Amino acid sequence: MRAVVCACVACGVVACAAATTTSVATAPNVIAQEASSTVAPAAKNTAAPTAAAQSKFETPETMLSALEKAGDTISTFRANVIYDRVDAVSENRERRTGQIVLTQKAGELKSRKLAIMFDQLIDASGHATTERQRFVFDGGWLFEFDDQRHQLIARELVPPGEQFDPLRIGEGPIPIPIGQKKEQVCQRFEVKFAAQPVEPLLKRLENIQGLALHPKKNAGVDPDLGDICVWYDLTTLMPVAVTATTKGGDEKILLLTKIELNKPLDDSATALLATEPPASTPNGAAWRKDVRPYKAAP
Repeated sequence: MRAVVCACVACGVVACAAATTTSVATAPNVIAQEASSTVAPAAKNTAAPTAAAQSKFETPETMLSALEKAGDTISTFRANVIYDRVDAVSENRERRTGQIVLTQKAGELKSRKLAIMFDQLIDASGHATTERQRFVFDGGWLFEFDDQRHQLIARELVPPGEQFDPLRIGEGPIPIPIGQKKEQVCQRFEVKFAAQPVEPLLKRLENIQGLALHPKKNAGVDPDLGDICVWYDLTTLMPVAVTATTKGGDEKILLLTKIELNKPLDDSATALLATEPPASTPNGAAWRKDVRPYKAAP
């Protein structure tokens, strides 16, 4: 039942983020030009290094062990997000940009609080639309903020007292695997090294090494998930790029830039983690709040 709930969240959150937009046909030249200009500042990780650059790992198992250890040291994580979605049938592409902010007590995954904020949609022609939407995961709850409609929907995703990890591979709304346990990853996925990324948005990344994950049968992974590749910066051991495909061929491509690790959060980042709507709005409109406690699937 838990897998069903998480699979629904994985599909529903991002669908909600795109609910007020319309896909457009892909224009390869425009997307390629924009990807080139966008990725240039991200070719090198901007996160403050915690140690000298790590040489490439010899086995996926040793890499997973190092990633788990690095994840236990995180107290705050902040990055800009570039997120592409490509439809397999129509080849329509949407790009969203925004931020991700994560806080936790170092080594305590149950204390995680995650905010994902999208503030811009870019269609294939390069036209940008500003529309802010924010998602906050706190405990077992998902808070969806729609600034344009002044609406907050709070959904309890798991039974009271249980914890939902929005970054768990194969369950969260967008694949950003931070602080995953090696044992759990190996139980749920076949893990191999991934080749260097070839997508225009990612191919200029440096000092990285990737893992390719294929879901095992009956492992509690979203049944629609095909394969995931994650590339990590070898200095910080934090994820900087992800590709994920569904069994139907749809693709998600994710790039994290301007990563800040274990730095104090400023007021703007802290505000993204808020689970209550603003007390006031520029035009005086009141916020509507819809709270939906957990209900077990029939």
